[in-house]
Amino acid sequence: MAPSLHEVEHINTYIAKEPTLVVEHNTDDHVAFGGDDQWYYNPSTRRFDLSRGSARKLVVDADDGIRNHRGVVIDPEKTLLVIIDMQNFFIHPSFRDHSEGIKTLAPLLKVIHKCRQVGIQLAWLNWGITDHDLKVMPPAVTRGFNKSLSHEKGHGWHVGLGATLPQEQGGERCLFKGTWNADIYDPLKEHMTEQDVRFDKARMSGLWSPELPFHKWLRESGKKTLLFAGVNTDQCLLGTLTDAYSWGWDCILVGDCAGTMTDVMGAKEVCDYNVATNMGFVTDSEAFCAAESG
Repeated sequence: MAPSLHEVEHINTYIAKEPTLVVEHNTDDHVAFGGDDQWYYNPSTRRFDLSRGSARKLVVDADDGIRNHRGVVIDPEKTLLVIIDMQNFFIHPSFRDHSEGIKTLAPLLKVIHKCRQVGIQLAWLNWGITDHDLKVMPPAVTRGFNKSLSHEKGHGWHVGLGATLPQEQGGERCLFKGTWNADIYDPLKEHMTEQDVRFDKARMSGLWSPELPFHKWLRESGKKTLLFAGVNTDQCLLGTLTDAYSWGWDCILVGDCAGTMTDVMGAKEVCDYNVATNMGFVTDSEAFCAAESG
């Protein structure tokens, strides 16, 4: 559904707000990016400083030839690890063989542990729809979950949002809020803590509207830098990251903590390239876990 007049007014009001952040920085040996809310690039270290003058800093290294930099400096207190769609419906073997999603588990658990150590909060962002969501959902979104129309009227790989799943898969409604299939994948759920936050979404993006609870929470929390992990890299993860980028949050993709079932056309590599060279930065679990305070 397109943004309402109220949402458009809210967006314009948000954009028009005067920034209150003041950063004192030696710009003689740094290149500034942005307006009042700036990044700084240090040519000698080849790092981008996203810490905005914070006393606490974490230096995350990266360099794979396409990024043209040696990583980023972030403020742990204003950073959030966003884990997208690591749900039973997408990852559990009773639904499908998501080998790339399973492959992310080991590095993701290491990244989660590192975040706990340095004080980076976690957010779990998942499909969790309601009947109201289905009523106002754009046809393009529902079509994406009914790709097998030539096979038993859509009851194939994508059974359809809100449709009743087979008994061997729980017999619940597909990706409905509160169901087991929409819950966080069991091996990850045991690592959640009370400090984590959790949000539902009803689009590929979890930040498409300023009225969404996750959008509101992010603005109120003061978080500036978002680390991204989860599935699928070229779909829900990229959709959320793209909106985060457009709204002004720093975006860092943890490459080996993101997976996709799209196995053609180098989908994951294209996403990595576009994020690394345009929308933000790309690192990996090894570099992130080796990050030191700076």
